[in-house]
Amino acid sequence: MRVDTKFSKILVAIDGSDISMKAADVAVTAAKNHGAKLFVVTSLNVPYGGLYMTEEGEYYKYVEKKAREEAEKWFKELRQKAKENNIEIQTDIIAPNPNVVGSIVNYADHNKVDLVMVGSTGKTGFKRVLLGSVASGIVTYSTCPVMVIK
Repeated sequence: MRVDTKFSKILVAIDGSDISMKAADVAVTAAKNHGAKLFVVTSLNVPYGGLYMTEEGEYYKYVEKKAREEAEKWFKELRQKAKENNIEIQTDIIAPNPNVVGSIVNYADHNKVDLVMVGSTGKTGFKRVLLGSVASGIVTYSTCPVMVIK
């Protein structure tokens, strides 16, 4: 059976890992093929290391700044690819609130996304037997179709 579905809004979640950037490349191709708007998000992941890492602390601000700079490099590369392919793109850094999975699913719902794309594992180094914890959570809680890129 063939299903002909047209997607108008595609979201890809990235973390800078090779697999997430591969998912972003697939998302660019899908957006081009469907004439869809592409949403690219990354969840601001500033590790919590105890009381010295409070949001008011200088170290927290330093780590957050570095995380935003790194994300901006990924976004710049993807904006260029979108421009080359005449794709409308929106990039956002989102807070992991209540957690990374919840923030991505909520963002997709809020923006009425038709398809979420995500790499099978991220850069945390922790790999589950079949699927990364973020990818697994998105598959579980997303209200729209999810494509997992290996």
